[in-house]
Amino acid sequence: MSEPTQESTAVIGLTPPPARRAPKAKRRLPVWAWVLIGIGAFGLGVLLSPIFVVIFLIVLVTGIVALAKNTPTWLRLRDRKVAIWVTAVSAVGLLITGSLANVVLAGATDDEPVAFSAGSSAESTQSPAPPSPTPTPTTASAVTLLSVVDGDTIDTSAGEVRLIGIDTPEIGLWGYDQASAELAAFLGGGTLTLVAVDGRDDSDQYGRLLRYVRVGGQDAGSHMIETGWAVARYDSRDGYGAHPLESEYVTLDAQHDMPSEPAPAPVAPAPAPVAPAPVAPAPAEPAQPVAPATDPQFRTCRDANQAGYGNYQQGVDPEYNWYQDRDHDGWVCEF
Repeated sequence: MSEPTQESTAVIGLTPPPARRAPKAKRRLPVWAWVLIGIGAFGLGVLLSPIFVVIFLIVLVTGIVALAKNTPTWLRLRDRKVAIWVTAVSAVGLLITGSLANVVLAGATDDEPVAFSAGSSAESTQSPAPPSPTPTPTTASAVTLLSVVDGDTIDTSAGEVRLIGIDTPEIGLWGYDQASAELAAFLGGGTLTLVAVDGRDDSDQYGRLLRYVRVGGQDAGSHMIETGWAVARYDSRDGYGAHPLESEYVTLDAQHDMPSEPAPAPVAPAPAPVAPAPVAPAPAEPAQPVAPATDPQFRTCRDANQAGYGNYQQGVDPEYNWYQDRDHDGWVCEF
């Protein structure tokens, strides 16, 4: 049978099939979009890592139970091979998300504010200042000494003054009385010169003026360190800022040690008790012969006379009562 021609086709009234449309090309995301999606997914995973840790832990425990008992669990694992894969993937996921959760939680803990308590010591309670260039003395004023509080603090007509850059023993410690007496002797109770230092606090938290104290051009702080009753302190070495005499104070401090506390005086032993002198015994009196109380008693006076005894008087001799006085003359056993 011959193929129909175009003419025969038109005659019959058949139309040719429509031409197929070319498939549309799929739109692909650019690389930078995938990078952004990956970064976002990673960040979300990090933030939600504490939740993923719990999920992976539950799946891991379920998989271990399924493998150990060889029974289906709520996961409905198809066979043992699938349970092994699920358990392995859960273990790896638990390790990764656990590490991320630890980092997230540790970072949150490190951001918490920390409170610091203020100390109660003298000049050490001032806020440490950052190291700065050495300040210079600015103003000097003459004042009158009223009293010495301790080895580094005095009371003046301008107010209470804390000497800059030195520290002496506190009350209750050995050296407190000695340092106070040394400072009082140096100042002498006359007119003093207070020198303020630019760049340092004008006063401490107790309201005491922070000053150099000088008498006749001599610095009291240097004198106290030279005598050993003070040490160089509260300067740039411990965060309180430098002061003009810092290097001099530090050098003197290295050359002079504080006197050591003397050993307590030995306690004298108590005197030994004196033994009383022995008392000579009194001479014994010579023994006196003891006369027998009575004569031997016999059955009759006759027996007594034969033995050489008799002549017992009534009321005198107890033997009288032993025998019978027949003649009632007051005598028995007469010879």
